[in-house]
Amino acid sequence: MPAVGALHVLGLALFAGSVLSDAPGLRRLRWIGLTVMLVTGALLFAANPARTYASWFFRVKLVLLGALVFVRGPRWLVLAMWCAVIAASRGIAYL
Repeated sequence: MPAVGALHVLGLALFAGSVLSDAPGLRRLRWIGLTVMLVTGALLFAANPARTYASWFFRVKLVLLGALVFVRGPRWLVLAMWCAVIAASRGIAYL
């Protein structure tokens, strides 16, 4: 589990780093990071689905991720929402 969690964070770093940059060459890293996050996130969920689904933080994270699909606002708003997703993720892991 720790290795999957570490890969999940690495995927987040790749994705967020490429999203925050305007360099067109980083689009590929964006998709790699997103794929790593989705696969490892599914594995983390599958490891303990009942506990994860019952977590209030998990539901907040899903709502925020759903909202991020539609938000095309200023960069600071998107960044703030990603920070909230990360905070909710830590809540899933530790509370």
